Amino acid sequence: MKVIEGFRKSLVLTGFFALSIGPGSAQAADAPFYQGKTINVIAVDQPGGTGDLRTRVVTQFLQKHLPGNPNIVMQYIPNDILAANTLANVVKRDGLTLGRVNSSVYANAIFGAEGSRYKLADFSYFGGAEAGGPYLLIIRPGLGIDSVEKLKAYKGLRFANRNVGHTMYILDRMMAFTLDLKEPKWILGYNSQEIRLAMERGEADAQSNSIPSFMRGTQHWLKEGFSIPLIMKNIKGRGADVAPGFPQDRPSLDQFTDTEFKKAVLRFHNSIRPSGTVFVAPKGIPEPAFKALREAFNKVWSDPQFATEFNRITKEEPDPVTGEEVERVLEQAPKDPKVMEAYKQIIGAGPLPSSR
Repeated sequence: MKVIEGFRKSLVLTGFFALSIGPGSAQAADAPFYQGKTINVIAVDQPGGTGDLRTRVVTQFLQKHLPGNPNIVMQYIPNDILAANTLANVVKRDGLTLGRVNSSVYANAIFGAEGSRYKLADFSYFGGAEAGGPYLLIIRPGLGIDSVEKLKAYKGLRFANRNVGHTMYILDRMMAFTLDLKEPKWILGYNSQEIRLAMERGEADAQSNSIPSFMRGTQHWLKEGFSIPLIMKNIKGRGADVAPGFPQDRPSLDQFTDTEFKKAVLRFHNSIRPSGTVFVAPKGIPEPAFKALREAFNKVWSDPQFATEFNRITKEEPDPVTGEEVERVLEQAPKDPKVMEAYKQIIGAGPLPSSR
């Protein structure tokens, strides 16, 4: 009997112990992956610039939709290739570091741009708030270039830009290639604010920019003699219609693809730019982190409050692209060797390829 009684007491104690630790263990197992954690977002932005505003609205709503409500902090690396290299090769694959990179990340990886040490397969994709653009080419006052015809006749146009491989650098080069500009030059090393100053001081003649960014930051240039001879539609076919206050009569770049080869290069350019910006994580993060991020980002892109706040802060309408859409477009990108070789030259530092 004593043995039996002792056994009963043992069962009671064991049951009490299980009850005392069971709920806590279950709660720990069921806790959201990001609960009590901090996410670091590496952004290819300048603090306070257009990209930074866009990124901050997204991260605000990511925090809202991500279970566990983690803290989110920003880290700025305003160089596309350096940021992508860091995300692919340096940061831990623990789900606590994300990146917000520009569309040039795609081309730089596909063509092995100078300095790039990453591949598109190194990342998981979560989409972006905008499809990108549409874009414009703006010319400083004093040159008298107010039409595409005058633009094509001008020799030695100086473009101000950030670095080889930057999204706007590639857009500059696409425009110069398509229009057969005469001996265009690129002055590199500027940040976004310095480009504006270079244009105002006459240190540079031309720059590419998105139409929404131009309307928000330098719309007054329209009254100060700056000219806009050309726009470039985005991958969804949108042009000046995105900004009602912008001149609606400007021709678009696709109207000047006067050879089948130019048309093919422009199609390729659009096919490997499935989004204007994209949020990524290093491939191989924990599955619970990936699943939580994919679901949370998709909720952000479909949240009506996000659309309202994005418009309020950036003065732009969001045009989201999901991570699944990004992956699908990249899988379907054409691979014509001649077109790819021409595009490789366009995004590089050397002379532009022949357009014929």
